[in-house]
Amino acid sequence: MPVVVDSDQRRAAVVAAAADLVIEGGLPAVTFRNLAARLGCSTTVISHYFKDKNEVLRETYRHVIAESVAMREKLLADMKPSFVRLLEEVLPVADMQRRHWTIWLCFWTAALFEPGLLEEHRLGLAGTRERARAQFLAAGIGAEQAEIQAQDVCDALFGIAMQALFDRQYWTPERQRAAFRRAVAHLPAISLG
Repeated sequence: MPVVVDSDQRRAAVVAAAADLVIEGGLPAVTFRNLAARLGCSTTVISHYFKDKNEVLRETYRHVIAESVAMREKLLADMKPSFVRLLEEVLPVADMQRRHWTIWLCFWTAALFEPGLLEEHRLGLAGTRERARAQFLAAGIGAEQAEIQAQDVCDALFGIAMQALFDRQYWTPERQRAAFRRAVAHLPAISLG
């Protein structure tokens, strides 16, 4: 009798293995052969669930974004933090966040050359900007100013995170948080609490 395999679970296992491979060796490490070796199966199993490497990469990118959003939602539920405090936790201040940013950076570079990944990246950035914009609108800021402030927040967040990935010794979690707070302190709807 054949073994019943849940296709969603199998796809999730492939995506998790792909994320680990990206952390260990960048996007070039994600091959059907490496995925099969990591999962203890044949490459045929991988190709049954994914048509090509780009599909695996897109799903992995979506998974990491979803994981990051879930982490933020948990923080919101557990801590009820201020908007700034919530965004500080997106910075690469701990292992999980550093993992997310490392994977994102690998994907962002690849997105310059692969239209499908470029669209995923564009949507991810737009989603972050839109969440920030919604916070400003909820604070009573007009639409035009909310858009400008959301972009300022994203610029600070992405700029600090990129530097922190490359100089972990200098960009301690405390330094990242302090720099982010300085960068957004001028925004009228921001509460630093």
